[in-house]
Amino acid sequence: MVDLLNWGHAPAEIVTLEAMSRSDWGRRKKRKIICHSTIYTPFGKMLVASFDKKICFMGMYDAGDFCMSELRSRYPNAEFKKQTTPEHQNLRHFFIKDWKDVQPISLYVRGTAFQIQVWQELLKIPVGKISTYGEIAKNIGRPRSARAVGRAVGKNPIVYVIPCHRVICSSGKMGDFFWGAEQKLKFLNHESRSGHKIQGYSNWEPTLF
Repeated sequence: MVDLLNWGHAPAEIVTLEAMSRSDWGRRKKRKIICHSTIYTPFGKMLVASFDKKICFMGMYDAGDFCMSELRSRYPNAEFKKQTTPEHQNLRHFFIKDWKDVQPISLYVRGTAFQIQVWQELLKIPVGKISTYGEIAKNIGRPRSARAVGRAVGKNPIVYVIPCHRVICSSGKMGDFFWGAEQKLKFLNHESRSGHKIQGYSNWEPTLF
């Protein structure tokens, strides 16, 4: 188990999220350029993409062609350029024990107003902690929207940094994960550590399920 120095801290401390305007993703005649590259993390290689110095997508590169296809499907009117940028390099520090070397991370993603609201709430979940779809629904003022929250969580465009893996079912079941249940369990167990409780969240304990 890795002793994460950022355990108990939430991505919201260093990450901001903004909805991409339709003018940036919806134009076919004046296509925007999205740069993409791969970074190495404790979980393997990840595909990172950015637009105008802001991260717009991150997925599990080990998924192969599917990962790039997913990026293209989310931004069908963009041009794609294989190029490593400073914001891609900065993301590597997000995975290195602590965040002292991480510059502020700006996310700029395509999504509905509801999805953006859910993803912003996910950024508040601290490392090593978990929440539920129902709790997320309550926190955003939509207590009867747990299923809609689940669908929004499943559309998360930035794996791990927007920590959708920290959301489980109220029943205690792990729930679905876009990149596979095995990967979700790997993320959770990697972050697990006993410690003080944080109001509104539960501790995740290593499990064999």
